[in-house]
Amino acid sequence: MILVYLLVSILPLSKHPFWSGYLADVTVIKYVGLACLTYALFYFATKTIRPPYFKSQQSRWFLIYFVLTVISYFSQGPAFSLDKNPLISYVSFLLFFFVAMTVVDSLGRLRWVLLVAIGSVGWASLYILREWQKYGGAVRPGWVVGDANYFTASALLCLPLAYYLAADSRRPQWERLFCAGCIVVTLMAVTIGASRGGLLGLLAASMLIALRSRRPLCNTLVVTTVLLLVSVLSPVSPLQRLLNPSKVDQRSAEARTMVWAAGLRMFMSNPLAGIGLGNYKAQVVFFRVPNQPLADGAIAHVAHNTYVEILAEMGLMGLVAFLAMLVTTFSGLERVQHRTAKGGPVLVNRAALGLQAGLLAFAVAAFFVSAQYQKLFWLMLFLSMGLPVLARRTAAGLRARPESGSKATTSVGAASPLR
Repeated sequence: MILVYLLVSILPLSKHPFWSGYLADVTVIKYVGLACLTYALFYFATKTIRPPYFKSQQSRWFLIYFVLTVISYFSQGPAFSLDKNPLISYVSFLLFFFVAMTVVDSLGRLRWVLLVAIGSVGWASLYILREWQKYGGAVRPGWVVGDANYFTASALLCLPLAYYLAADSRRPQWERLFCAGCIVVTLMAVTIGASRGGLLGLLAASMLIALRSRRPLCNTLVVTTVLLLVSVLSPVSPLQRLLNPSKVDQRSAEARTMVWAAGLRMFMSNPLAGIGLGNYKAQVVFFRVPNQPLADGAIAHVAHNTYVEILAEMGLMGLVAFLAMLVTTFSGLERVQHRTAKGGPVLVNRAALGLQAGLLAFAVAAFFVSAQYQKLFWLMLFLSMGLPVLARRTAAGLRARPESGSKATTSVGAASPLR
């Protein structure tokens, strides 16, 4: 299992010189993934109860979406290559789905995967802060973690999880302090990253958390005030880029408008199936508005919008499958958190709340960045598929214990839902 924890810990480090380095045309992180797959296969062979891989609605929609990506690539996609191949990415996600559903089969393992994911974003945030400190804020940071917008989208997935674990008084003290520390450094990195879409995503998640609290109106005002103060007082912040955009920010907004319009023209050329998986960047220049000038070559780029890019490449079928996967994940997490609100297990309840808020933030931020290949997004999606199983198994285990008995039996039965 240590291999899985290692894999999760390096997911945000998309441009790390070691983990993203190549050995025989394959990146080091892929070797780690293959090692995790080998472990999962051996673990699967020893299990007496097979995981219900496709019992949840979101897992079935994920399978449909994966099949559509394969069809789109082989029917219209670019020539096969090992370098930056979208099909290989989706095959990796399918294998990641198998690994996550197979090995994260207990509350203890779920707990550690969540903590490692939170810690990985906190560690990646230190790279952001160090880069900003080193260059004095002259450039937007994002070397080891890649683009600041992509990092922010991934960080938003973990911030609500860290909040719900840190706010749970039943968690161990060191765990709460660890999560609180990760929240601080991650928020600092997100602020310095100055992602405008990330700010909107953070605001959406904060509003959801506040509205679900015992004092929704008061907490909503507090959250809004804190976010505004941090954005105003910070030397670099997404709010300042929204209210007082520089020339670079204005050119960036214009470039996004251009590629969005081009993406919609791609969709209109083939509304049902799109232009083919992986073709957006190569074809966008041919679908720009006639006589529209190229803004510093920015038109030859990705869509900077997850939904537009999927719509352009895979058509209406692809976008419907992707959105259905998101909607069923959100509704499934809603059912899990209601089911576990009173009877537990508490960890599953906290995880469902955190995953739901994080996915909402990611979905909002994804409107301003092509984030469908972000690995932490798929990890959180796969974890959501396993939560109902963990909740049912834990509840069944507790019901199987005698209600009356020794103090030791009662103590174990009462404590186990908290872990």
